[in-house]
Amino acid sequence: MNIVVFGSFGKRMLAPGWTKETAVALAGGGDFDLTGVEPGENARLTAVAVFGGIDIIVDDNTNVTMGGFSLFGSREVTVSGGDGPSMTVRGFAMFGGIDVKPPKHP
Repeated sequence: MNIVVFGSFGKRMLAPGWTKETAVALAGGGDFDLTGVEPGENARLTAVAVFGGIDIIVDDNTNVTMGGFSLFGSREVTVSGGDGPSMTVRGFAMFGGIDVKPPKHP
């Protein structure tokens, strides 16, 4: 479990093959970088953002399914998917946001 209160996440939070993880941001947030970290089978990430935001950065070919709940917040997936690994994101955003997106390319 990764929890941040009035702060931000660091880089490379999970090991390859991860299957179940939780990220919580309370009045803080940042990038939860999963690029190059292939999830295991039936991988599920639960993300909770309250008065903050979590940007989940995944490789562009990752297949992401998003579910959850938003109250005065947002949840969005902007990766194209493809032949890469699959993962499920359960997002709960209250006065905050959870975005799943590809890495920025220079």
